[in-house]
Amino acid sequence: MHREDFPLLVNHPDIVYLDNAATTQKPAYVIDGVADFLRNEYSNIHRGLYPLSEQSECHFYDSKKLVWELVNVWYKQVVYTSNATDSVNILVQSLVNSNKLNPWDTVLLGIWDHHANLLPWLSYAKHFGYKVKYFYLKEDYTVDYEDFQKQYTDDVKVVACWEVSNVTWAICDVKKIKSLLRDDTFFVVDASQAIPNMPVDFQDIWCDALVFTGHKMMAYTWIGVLVLKEEWVKELTPMNVGWGTVKDVSRDSYLLKWNVWKFEAWTPDIIWAVSLEKALEYIKTLWEDWSLLGGMEVIWEHEKKLMEYIRSKFAKLEGQVTVYWPQEAEKVALFSFVVNWNTNFNQVWEFFADKNVCIRCWGHCAYPLHKYLNIWGTCRMSAYLYNDEKDVDYFFEVLDELLKSS
Repeated sequence: MHREDFPLLVNHPDIVYLDNAATTQKPAYVIDGVADFLRNEYSNIHRGLYPLSEQSECHFYDSKKLVWELVNVWYKQVVYTSNATDSVNILVQSLVNSNKLNPWDTVLLGIWDHHANLLPWLSYAKHFGYKVKYFYLKEDYTVDYEDFQKQYTDDVKVVACWEVSNVTWAICDVKKIKSLLRDDTFFVVDASQAIPNMPVDFQDIWCDALVFTGHKMMAYTWIGVLVLKEEWVKELTPMNVGWGTVKDVSRDSYLLKWNVWKFEAWTPDIIWAVSLEKALEYIKTLWEDWSLLGGMEVIWEHEKKLMEYIRSKFAKLEGQVTVYWPQEAEKVALFSFVVNWNTNFNQVWEFFADKNVCIRCWGHCAYPLHKYLNIWGTCRMSAYLYNDEKDVDYFFEVLDELLKSS
């Protein structure tokens, strides 16, 4: 149990925080590490030869090297953005700008995807003319691979999907999807809900691009990651340009850099990068041999145990509560549910809030999925490293009280 590492939870012992799919709490290791950096080492980077700048530069690249270790890539494949949504926007712009996605092409998305991986594709389709369509789920909320192969027509040039749903939290077999693709298809995996909870290996998936966001794994908001295959780092031309992206500028032209810097068109996210560095270092401390992979296994094993415990609790409420989960498939410790005779989500939300239980209700930025399931929304509880059976028990005490009062 690691609750004592998280100041907010220590300072507010009455709070049961079960909204981790939205964002995670920050350990003292991260908070103190960022504060120490700001007090003693902060400066701008990429442009200074004085010690402060060099120290900040080291932190920035050390954080990228930890991302490399986390997802098994070379750190020169790692682009920092502001969040997963920003990563997908940059990627779409770059594909269009590089003539890799054209008006006669189609983008195929998963119906379960978060708006972060839907809206950028939809928005730019209006401007650049390519089509967007979806592949769907089976009745047990797992991927319908027969439907995928039906939708995967010759005009599909991009397939993009979430590895883990933030509603059902079913784990999509992205390796299987990759195995079904033609060589000319660009494959994008949004791992924003996978990477905080379980080991993810870029080389094993062998997608063309992978995105995630730091605040869902104990870093600060405003740090996102875009990982690209090396060939795409070289071949893609970003639409956003700025001081960090260029080697030279004249009055009527500019020359882009050849590496990942060409995608980072802003003063680097130094403070946020340090928060991610410290978050990943904290995960290393969870394993006795200071291993990032080992730390992720600790989180994953903890979640699997909690998931089974939560599953057994919900099973006792059959008929009173509908849970949208793949009962036989592997998943992580998130459960979306509806009280069968009370679909007033604000009322349910407020009931839990009054009891100091933090959950989330409504559409979870996955409106197409909820419409596909023919429901207005769901209530969602999501556990993480610092939650335990005591938190789960209290959640179900409150839920039972709600059921009795309805």
